[in-house]
Amino acid sequence: MNEQSSPADAAWAFLVDFYGRVGVSEACLVLQDEAGLDVVEMLMLVYADIALGKSLSNGEIAAMRAGMSSWRQDVVLPLRALRRTLKPAREDIADNAKEQLRAQIKKAELTAERLQVDFLARWLENATSGGPALAATLSGLIPEHSHSSTVEKALAQIIALAQAGRVAPTQRPAAP
Repeated sequence: MNEQSSPADAAWAFLVDFYGRVGVSEACLVLQDEAGLDVVEMLMLVYADIALGKSLSNGEIAAMRAGMSSWRQDVVLPLRALRRTLKPAREDIADNAKEQLRAQIKKAELTAERLQVDFLARWLENATSGGPALAATLSGLIPEHSHSSTVEKALAQIIALAQAGRVAPTQRPAAP
């Protein structure tokens, strides 16, 4: 982090980098769609552990969630639902016009998630450490009814990449 960047900028840069790693976006979508996880929350817990050295307790995670729940429920999730509603082809609107609108909604959704990251980065400044190891923390995010082999595999991938991030910088495949 350079001297001019804020904690929110550092957190966003970390999330964008981590999400861009091979297999992460697919694993995140599985965890979001099949287990109901808030991907921003999960990735911020990875960020807190790796970049800040803070492992949050269950109480801190609950407080963090409570602080951002209104924004997530009122803004992020409705934008996501609207964007997904527009994904299938429609007979009543030209496809190119629909896709243009969908792209604008996707941009608004990304902005809403960035604002969620900003809130969480500020919140993490006052968080203490002392919670369980990252693998246990992330596993604890999965609701009991959502455990499946697909969810477990996606979670294991996120945990492995997070643990690898502690030891070595990201190795990305060369661009074609």
